[in-house]
Amino acid sequence: MSALRPNGPVVIYVNGASYDHHGTPVATPSSGSFAGSSAAYDPYEVARAFPGRWAGYIRGHYSNPLHVQQVFQVSERTAYRWWKGEGGAKGSHVAIAVREHPVEAPQMLFAAE
Repeated sequence: MSALRPNGPVVIYVNGASYDHHGTPVATPSSGSFAGSSAAYDPYEVARAFPGRWAGYIRGHYSNPLHVQQVFQVSERTAYRWWKGEGGAKGSHVAIAVREHPVEAPQMLFAAE
């Protein structure tokens, strides 16, 4: 039995940006320099901005760090750090946020600036 192989290059889309199967950015008509006025995707900037976005989401949807601790099942220290914007969240916490607020969480956490 032979394995199925695609006839062309493999392109993976992550948050609108396209990458080949090695993780190298691929220019397509809908991304990169072909996209017109949209800026190139900078994963380092996303990582730098995420703690602030997370804190904005947390403060906008929960009454205090204790409430955050209860909803996300995290330590008191973690809840306070999030509240102050001193750290981001694990993927599982982001998933909880999206389940709690399916429209607002993705807009606040992932929307282009």
